[in-house]
Amino acid sequence: MDEYLSSSHFLIADWKIIWTGVCATLRTSIDLFQVDARSCINQGLRDGVKAEWADIRQRRSEYPIYWEFRKKERDNIMHEYQWSAYEMWMNADGHMMPPTLSLLSTRPDDYRSVLVMKEGHYKGHNSVDLLSEAADWVDARIISAIERAGLDPNEDRNLMNFQKRPPPSQDGTLWSTVLGGES
Repeated sequence: MDEYLSSSHFLIADWKIIWTGVCATLRTSIDLFQVDARSCINQGLRDGVKAEWADIRQRRSEYPIYWEFRKKERDNIMHEYQWSAYEMWMNADGHMMPPTLSLLSTRPDDYRSVLVMKEGHYKGHNSVDLLSEAADWVDARIISAIERAGLDPNEDRNLMNFQKRPPPSQDGTLWSTVLGGES
């Protein structure tokens, strides 16, 4: 998104589409914990997901990136059609100014467009940085749930039953998958 914001043809309609998609995806990634806690085939993973979700709910004050940014921003967009992020122009020194509304004006060459949070817990923060922080947080929660289950998040596991994939056969050939390819 940073590359998009730095383009000379930055359109508010375009960033709103990108912003909405990223916010919804990050929020849904965590909401799926509730579904996974009921549906995972592996009981250990199901328990790990339940424990991770319980931790997120019980320690709300430690996870403002979810409760005060991810959840609120997605809900604002999807239910209220309101955005907390807005465009500002920022120079290399960090000085910000609002974009001019004239059709004849352009962003000064020594400024770049940034999205800034206009309200709430993260007021004044760079919105793109918050998206990155939120994505890292979601990734850490998923990894934590897998580790809580006593599993290695880097192990190659079968999608259907979450079991470890068997090693290659004695002659070195790989096993076939459900879709007919090799694993």
